[in-house]
Amino acid sequence: MKSIVTALFNSKYSYWVLPFFIGLYPFLFYYSNNFASINSASHLLYFLGYFFGIPYLVFGVLQLLFTISNTLRQYKTHVIFVTIIMCVCTLMSYASYLTYKKKALVVILVVSILLSLKLHQQYKKLIVLVLLMTILPILKNGVHLYDQFKNAEWLTAPEDIGTVTFKKSPNVYLIQPDGYVGPQMMKSDLYNHTTDLYDWLETNSFKVYDNFRSNYPASLASNSSMFAMKHHYFGGSLINTIEVPRARDMIVGESPVTNVFKRNGYSNYFVVQDEYFQQNKGEEGYDYYNIEQSEIPSFCNGNMVKKVVFEDLKKAMKVDDLNKPKFFFVEKLLPHHVHFYAPSDRVAAERKEYLEKIDEVSEWLKVTVSYIQKEDPTAIIIILADHGGWVGIENYNEMFSTQDEAKIASIYSAIAAIKWNGHLNEGYDTELKSNVNLFRVLFSVLSENKSYLENLEDNSSYNLSIGNPLYNQVVKVIDDSGAKVYEKQ
Repeated sequence: MKSIVTALFNSKYSYWVLPFFIGLYPFLFYYSNNFASINSASHLLYFLGYFFGIPYLVFGVLQLLFTISNTLRQYKTHVIFVTIIMCVCTLMSYASYLTYKKKALVVILVVSILLSLKLHQQYKKLIVLVLLMTILPILKNGVHLYDQFKNAEWLTAPEDIGTVTFKKSPNVYLIQPDGYVGPQMMKSDLYNHTTDLYDWLETNSFKVYDNFRSNYPASLASNSSMFAMKHHYFGGSLINTIEVPRARDMIVGESPVTNVFKRNGYSNYFVVQDEYFQQNKGEEGYDYYNIEQSEIPSFCNGNMVKKVVFEDLKKAMKVDDLNKPKFFFVEKLLPHHVHFYAPSDRVAAERKEYLEKIDEVSEWLKVTVSYIQKEDPTAIIIILADHGGWVGIENYNEMFSTQDEAKIASIYSAIAAIKWNGHLNEGYDTELKSNVNLFRVLFSVLSENKSYLENLEDNSSYNLSIGNPLYNQVVKVIDDSGAKVYEKQ
């Protein structure tokens, strides 16, 4: 490799080669760690410009300075040595932290200057080192590309229900309080909390479902399965991660669910608190979004665009859509889940914080539901969390490894309450026990066709076992009957 690099540097193309190699590793590193959230064409163009444009600009300026300054030209190899290190480290700083770590970069600058006094003639070896570092991100990006473009069965619409025809078309609101657990879990020893929300919902004609659970432990995995109306088992990836390949496309873009609504004359509305689901700027499948793609920065951690959900929902409800029925997906990022940040007494401290958020979002839900009931009295209103609050879990490793029944329940327990508004016929929701079957049951109710219930998905819940450094094993942790198990898939 060294001889190849030397030959390139000694050729007439050396100016074009050096900046390219400098930008290559940060570019591949950033993509390998964020592929699922930056896989659009617009992202690719932006990051090509950023990670390669900056080195080319810097070395273009240096070329000019070397041409006009004899003094600087005498220290050309010193300057190139320092510039290679600083360019790579500066780009890596932003790729890793979405900020420039100025103090660290100053230290690196001083050290690189000192090293250049002895090693400046070895600057080509720096490029060899950078190229060797690209091997791992190249492999990781290869896996991501395979997962992105392979034919995945779970992405195809279920054949039987894709052509369902509704006999009644009320507006439908799916409100998702992120991480809000069900009533049995809230009473358990891990949570041990009292909230009047469940009783309030029942008083307002909601049916609160007992022992309801999510099928996956986190938002992307849970919601993508729900909108696909199928299990994905973490997407059948070569590696398997919590970032299910193409999950955002299923949630934000066209899905079997949004297509069924459209076929039945509905307009689809997407109202959320931040840009996390829309981060990859994929193809849009809803008719209305409260966050436009132009608002989402290319460098983004999924928590940069903030919206007031209730106000945006009120605006969306007032949109004149030619009297078409509407489906709303509304996400509120409360109570969320514990974050494993507390420096001491972590479980107790984060439980306390989570329960404070429970009280806050419970009031928000009452206000929001009351407004919908007033403005849209015939609507079906669904309150459904995407997963549990993870209370009792010490860290991420424990979340993926625990076999403790109470902690598993904490990860998957989810509030599920539906105001059917007279549309539910007896027996249609008997097997409604997990997120993956929500829309199949809903569409059966709206079509008054019980035959669609013959193909319900398994109500099991799945997790990943992350002990193997090369492959994360998919594990069933709750079976169809609700029993805690530990079965490798």
